[in-house]
Amino acid sequence: MSSIIVMNRKVQKYCRLFAVSISAIALNISMTSIEAKAELFNSTLDRLPTQERVALRQGQSLVTGSKGKYTGKVLVKATVATAWQVLTDYNNFYHFFPNVVSSKVIQNNGAGKVFEQVQVIRAFMLTKKARVRIAIKETYPKRIAFNLVAGDLKSLQGTWQIEPVSPYPGALPNQVLITHQVNADPGAISTRGLFFSIYKNSLENTLVALKTEVEKRSAKK
Repeated sequence: MSSIIVMNRKVQKYCRLFAVSISAIALNISMTSIEAKAELFNSTLDRLPTQERVALRQGQSLVTGSKGKYTGKVLVKATVATAWQVLTDYNNFYHFFPNVVSSKVIQNNGAGKVFEQVQVIRAFMLTKKARVRIAIKETYPKRIAFNLVAGDLKSLQGTWQIEPVSPYPGALPNQVLITHQVNADPGAISTRGLFFSIYKNSLENTLVALKTEVEKRSAKK
């Protein structure tokens, strides 16, 4: 009889240990699930103001800033790899970016490159042709930094940032947010105000063209 009691106590002990173990596993799974959700909806897009998120998800491009310092954003339906392919296709910029009439890489050191670009901008009754040489530093597959090394501007520097977007109800599985930050200074000219206005408008058109090209290439894959 006593041996049966001892055995029952051991069984109860093992049951309690098993229950504790299962609870710990369940808790761990629950915490993992919570952490996954937090990561899933914690992208740059998710942290933007609601109005901006809605506009981007509706296919609009956004440009904010003034006096040469701008931030542009556009949401594209493609993979990071496709967005990167378009943004680093320097020799073919003139095929899909507005106002660009020629573009070619003149130095290539792997992640560091220099390309020369010629733009023709028409506004009102004015036509302006600008030639620039841009140094590039690529950090695959997230970031492209650039700065002016020679050309018709006093200074030009900025970045392109590529970030995958967590899925949301009704979204396609592959989407990326492209963020463009730039600081452009034409120098001491009498038409600085006009330059900034034209530049901002040109940036908006560039983002629209970028979205079109990225999604066109994505559709072919």
